[in-house]
Amino acid sequence: MSMKYVVVDLETTGNAAKGGIDKIIEFAAVVIENGEIQEVLSTFVNPGKSIPPFISELTGIYDEMVSRAPSFADIAPMIADLLENAYFVAHNVHFDWGFLREEFMQAGQPVPHCPVIDTVELARILLPTAESYKLSDLAKQFQLQHDNPHRADSDAMVTGELFLLLCEKLQSLPFVTLCSLHELSRGFQTDLEQLISFYILHKEQTPYEQHYDIQHGIALKKYVSPKSFYKESISFSAYLAQVNANLQVEMQGFERRTGQMLMMQKVHEAFIEERVCLIEAGTGTGKTLAYLIPALFHAVQEEEPVLVSTQTVQLQQQILDKEIPLLEKILPFSFKVAVMKGRKHYLCLHKFEHALLEEDKNYDSLLTKAKILVWLLQTETGDVDELNLPSGGRFLWERICNTGPSSMRWENRCFYKRAQHQVYFADLVITNHAFLFHDTYKEDALLKSYPRVILDEAHHIEEAASQALGEKFSCLQFQATLSRIGTLETEGALTRVSKRLETISPLFKEINDWLKEIKFESDELFRMLRAFLFEKQGNIDTVRLIQAYDAQIEKGKLWRAIREAVNRLSHSIDKIMKIYTVEEPLSVVYEDLQSALMALEKQCEILKRLLTQKLDGVTWMEADVKGTLHSTILYHQPADVRDVLAQRFFTNRKSVILTSATMTVKGNFDYMMHALGLSSFLPMTLCVPSPFSYQNQVSLMIPTDLPHVNEVSFEAYTAAMVTHIIEIAATVQGRILVLCTSYDMQKRLYTEVKDSETLPQFAVLNANAGSRSRVVKNFQQFEKAILFGTSSLWEGVDIPLDCLIMVRLPFAPPNDPVMRRKGQALREAGENPFSALSLPQAIIRFKQGFGRLIRKESDRGLFFVLDRRIATKSYGKDFLASLPELAVYEKSLQELLCSIKK
Repeated sequence: MSMKYVVVDLETTGNAAKGGIDKIIEFAAVVIENGEIQEVLSTFVNPGKSIPPFISELTGIYDEMVSRAPSFADIAPMIADLLENAYFVAHNVHFDWGFLREEFMQAGQPVPHCPVIDTVELARILLPTAESYKLSDLAKQFQLQHDNPHRADSDAMVTGELFLLLCEKLQSLPFVTLCSLHELSRGFQTDLEQLISFYILHKEQTPYEQHYDIQHGIALKKYVSPKSFYKESISFSAYLAQVNANLQVEMQGFERRTGQMLMMQKVHEAFIEERVCLIEAGTGTGKTLAYLIPALFHAVQEEEPVLVSTQTVQLQQQILDKEIPLLEKILPFSFKVAVMKGRKHYLCLHKFEHALLEEDKNYDSLLTKAKILVWLLQTETGDVDELNLPSGGRFLWERICNTGPSSMRWENRCFYKRAQHQVYFADLVITNHAFLFHDTYKEDALLKSYPRVILDEAHHIEEAASQALGEKFSCLQFQATLSRIGTLETEGALTRVSKRLETISPLFKEINDWLKEIKFESDELFRMLRAFLFEKQGNIDTVRLIQAYDAQIEKGKLWRAIREAVNRLSHSIDKIMKIYTVEEPLSVVYEDLQSALMALEKQCEILKRLLTQKLDGVTWMEADVKGTLHSTILYHQPADVRDVLAQRFFTNRKSVILTSATMTVKGNFDYMMHALGLSSFLPMTLCVPSPFSYQNQVSLMIPTDLPHVNEVSFEAYTAAMVTHIIEIAATVQGRILVLCTSYDMQKRLYTEVKDSETLPQFAVLNANAGSRSRVVKNFQQFEKAILFGTSSLWEGVDIPLDCLIMVRLPFAPPNDPVMRRKGQALREAGENPFSALSLPQAIIRFKQGFGRLIRKESDRGLFFVLDRRIATKSYGKDFLASLPELAVYEKSLQELLCSIKK
């Protein structure tokens, strides 16, 4: 590496560089030449002003440390010399370069001219699967010593070492990938084009790469055929003994858990006896290994594959990344695993190849293409869940993902086909509930031949089955499809086709006119749907509107106008589909337009059904009160899926294991068996308690000085909640998760606690401010933080907590359309909807929320329930009885807080 790179990091008094509002307080530089660190420079800088306390707290730099330091004007000539004929490199370079430029101008010095490289941008391209691109996270990933984060010398050294690693990565890329990256780099934010050019010149002198497949100018990781393996017969007891011995070797401090062993035996027994089995396994049981170990024994010994389904794609990935590598080490035989997801999770190489050839000026799109080029050198699956996409990258993915049969050009490298092929030869297939139940209802179901199934997070099965049988129309998704098609005046599939034709034919002018009509008609329809929602709901102070409706019964001028509008919209789309023809062999550019038009047609068919036809089950619409006209979503779901589940799913399997940490109500499985229609299958059951000592690890606090939730206004109740949350946080001084049962409550509590400014040392976070994983990662970075969340944080989140606050018992909202229909059916059958439905569901939800607090034996925490009903209502004891034995304190808040301080 013959070029000179100066890696810089600055500490400043704040973020406002413009006009010299904030100043540099520390400068550090690492000089790199010939691929090695040659020089390290560091100095404090006197900013000529006081350093704000929070900056001193963050950096450890105080006024007395910089009082005798040189001013920036004193060191400006030295920095200018340093940067001469060099690349300026920094992590988030725009911040550091912007500050330096401003300081040079403020000092009356000429600003050096040099190309800049951002290690954030470079890392995003070369490390496409990294979870985070923060310097501290990358340092941890590469085991770089980072002793003093937020100090310029430490940050500059780590950035320099990271840059060298990224350059090694760049050097290792195949020639064709480097050339493709070079084409894209003209649209990057920093001067990576010159850096990539250097490595292309270097690459031309090296032998051609042999360990990649090069097809149509794209380099891919070579497929490696799975190894054949030898299997010998072994008894289950001998197998378990061997597995436990291996676990003790592989897992430091491993101890056999009685509950885990019981669960393994039960799963094995259910497989042998061909039974349905319900297993509740408390937190800390080791539930995943407890079902995978017997499942793989059966699959390999009996040569009969086992299907495992999880609630989310993330849990699918967790099993693959965490449990499977461990099992490969501890099991006495080899096994094959396959993962199956919906088509759109997989990259279509044919579409991606064409996307690379397009003229593209969108930064997120260019960055996504670059990331995929590098990712293709390492991925075996082509599954988007491996990628860390930029926010705008999802729009490109919608265009380049697999939506149908692969082209002949790339048929031998189709990722979706490969996933299907692996399913046929796997011992263990891992899927998710959404894919499983959508597949179950198909005639050509891929997974119907698996006689033994394990359903993890089984308390979601009813909901997943209902959603798979139902339909959903999103106004925003319809708008996105229209944008994907575009018009002749805007970027989109239609424009790309017309560019290919080089002339705009009358056919495309006609399609263009109809598309404009569809845009106008759909916007009018979506406005009317919002108006209908507001008309039905009245002037309610809420965040989200939810309204059930019956398309055949609704009357009035507005509803007639809605029906007429959807018919006009359908007519316009029919016109386009009739006049659209392909005048040449179907190329990628035509495929993109055709698939987008077909998606539009399909969405319109769903919309027409939901707004004009009589449907069994429940139909409803939702929208954010302050959302755009495209925020409305229409739903249709069956209210009862028991018969369908029995006929299409359970009857066709030899054995089904349903497991979760929350399946029992009042100590039995009656509610779950009834909800899933399992009573006639006479299922086996097992309840495995958590191994944690909750009496020593958790204190349940019930403040007595709170108003009853149903006896005061929403405003009075939230005001009391805010006061209690602030006082609890001031005492706990740690990480606090506040679980809310509605968006209205969450928004109000978050806003008022944040605006109160009574907890300046706390980070106050809103779970709706980004993806769940990003919010959780942000929350974990603070020692003192309060996170307000709703449904997404009640389960499946593993966060070290000091305190959990539940503001209300988690009963379903009274306007939940599906719950109302179920309640109506129960009343008609002579049952009590509260005791038969609302209470059991709330108890299961309550247990899920409680499960966030203690995740391992060393955890200690406080559990505050700010809903007096748990102590004053007769059903309150049912909630308390659902928890493991723990200490319960019911006193005024001040008395509770005093007991904590002791």
